[in-house]
Amino acid sequence: MTVPAALLSHASTEHYTPQYILDAVIACMEAIDLDPCSNSRKIPNVPAARHYTVQDNGLLRPWVGRVFLNPPFGYEVEDWFSKLFLETLEGRTTEAIILWKSATETSAWKTLTRLSCRVCFPSARVRFGGPGSDERKSPTFSPALFYVGPRPERFEEAFRHIGDVWITPKSAGRDPERGVS
Repeated sequence: MTVPAALLSHASTEHYTPQYILDAVIACMEAIDLDPCSNSRKIPNVPAARHYTVQDNGLLRPWVGRVFLNPPFGYEVEDWFSKLFLETLEGRTTEAIILWKSATETSAWKTLTRLSCRVCFPSARVRFGGPGSDERKSPTFSPALFYVGPRPERFEEAFRHIGDVWITPKSAGRDPERGVS
């Protein structure tokens, strides 16, 4: 998979999710069972029941329950989306929200829009924390939040204050219980 260099806007691939987005994620899913791309197990940014760090390699472990995925924003990002697809297909992941870029020209974007039933386009740039980030500055890319699961109305309700929520093009004809076709 090729990600244009212009989309890789920071020295680090880590972008810590702001609290207002995490609040919306919890409002939608009620809790987060797994953060497969956690910055830490000791002091994690995401309030999940389980955290996989880079040392755990979340790509090799099962993703059970409600997942919040803010993947490393690097060249291997599509691996994380493919893993989510497989975990959803196997029934281990029951619901997921994914934070990524509005990079509509990439194969990773196409994977996400095939998998999700809703996408939120924030009205303002998301200001991330983390290594090499200046929380006072906005990133050079526009973010998007994708929803996979059986309760798209809850996603719409929880995220409408963040930005416009759209139905993804491929969501017509999907199984509403699984969020995948």
